[in-house]
Amino acid sequence: MSKLADQIGIVLAEMAEQEPDIFVLDGDLADSDGAIHFAQRHPEQFLMAGIAEQSMLSVAAGMASAGRRPFVFSFAAFLCFRAYDQVRVCLSQSEQPVVMVGSHAGGLSGRNGKTHTAINDMALMLSLPKVQVWAPADHLDIAYMLPELMQSEQAAYVRAPRCPVGAGQNLPGEAGRFRWLRPKQAVTLVSCGVASQWSYQVACRLQRQGIDLGLLHCLHVNDVDGLRCQLDGAEQIFVIEDHNEFGGLASLVRQLDLPARVKGIGWPMDFSGKSGDDHEIRQAYGLSDSQLAAWLLNALQAEQGYLDLCEGEQ
Repeated sequence: MSKLADQIGIVLAEMAEQEPDIFVLDGDLADSDGAIHFAQRHPEQFLMAGIAEQSMLSVAAGMASAGRRPFVFSFAAFLCFRAYDQVRVCLSQSEQPVVMVGSHAGGLSGRNGKTHTAINDMALMLSLPKVQVWAPADHLDIAYMLPELMQSEQAAYVRAPRCPVGAGQNLPGEAGRFRWLRPKQAVTLVSCGVASQWSYQVACRLQRQGIDLGLLHCLHVNDVDGLRCQLDGAEQIFVIEDHNEFGGLASLVRQLDLPARVKGIGWPMDFSGKSGDDHEIRQAYGLSDSQLAAWLLNALQAEQGYLDLCEGEQ
């Protein structure tokens, strides 16, 4: 198994055989953020920019203005926070199609610690005009997403988790901007990125208890019109996310102003990152599979009329 950022680097290297305009820049983390796979195969289309994320994004914007297709790799914490002004001015306001690949996104940064943790990155990126936000969950998403990004004339931020995802962990369904992992129903779970892996396990647990839920995975998070269309008809929406409780996917779903009731769970507001194993950290903050299943079951039981809804769909 490998990190999704590694898979992005591998697929980009394959695409570069036919796409000479692809250029990868890296912030001195190529062996950790996936860029090494591209650098080894296409050194002439690779720039090690050093620990200088602000300069790196400015250079990438210049390349894009000259017709190149730059992909900038680093840890999400450094791309989103340290270089945010460059993202705002050089990419968003200047409308340059630079793709930022942020590895180690979310609350599970292993032993790297708080400084390398990005749990409010989507809040920053979703607030910028003309910056797409993508959150892949598996290898199918990578294969679909990269050709889409190559055709886009907007900047994009790709949120890639640190935790490894093997080819055997591909979620069900056909890859697309949105993917129903379990059939659409009046009561629906919504998630993106690695949290879709969590949500799928939770949905399977509840199904074994006789509770069937729809489950929507959002790859292109801020395709707002598409998301609204996918959720049309939902009566209750529950969002599970690997992000701060505010400013992420749940907040975006609430902004759609749907008639459905929306309830979400993510990293609590007092969480700023922690060193440790993924399971330990999730368990400590109420986001393990069993804890999420219990939270969802309690929320469902608290909703008046839920059992009638469930029985009506069977």
